[in-house]
Amino acid sequence: MRLKYDPTALIDFLKEWMETCGVSQLALARRADVPHSTLSVLFNHRISPTAQTLRKLAAAMNVPVGKMLVLSGHLTEEEFQTPIKEEDMARLYEVGDLDETEWDQVRDFARYVRSKRKGRG
Repeated sequence: MRLKYDPTALIDFLKEWMETCGVSQLALARRADVPHSTLSVLFNHRISPTAQTLRKLAAAMNVPVGKMLVLSGHLTEEEFQTPIKEEDMARLYEVGDLDETEWDQVRDFARYVRSKRKGRG
């Protein structure tokens, strides 16, 4: 289960960045090496981009990918702000080849585990 996606924050962030940098939608798509249609669908149909697209956009815009993942509902602000411990980083390397569907399942499971933890108190 992904977080509820409200496209407004992500779209507003992208538009503000493009305006500040004087970059068009087409130029951003080229910079990020994503099809222009991908950005068009985001802006016009308000559909959440994939994590891979967000990573490419973040790199092209020189912004933290975590910020993009929060704005698009792939991560909660709490998940983004929580520092990664060294031992957890090692675990991430072990699962770095998961595809997006598999990562969704991992996030769902993590949310389930957290919900059980909070219920203990």
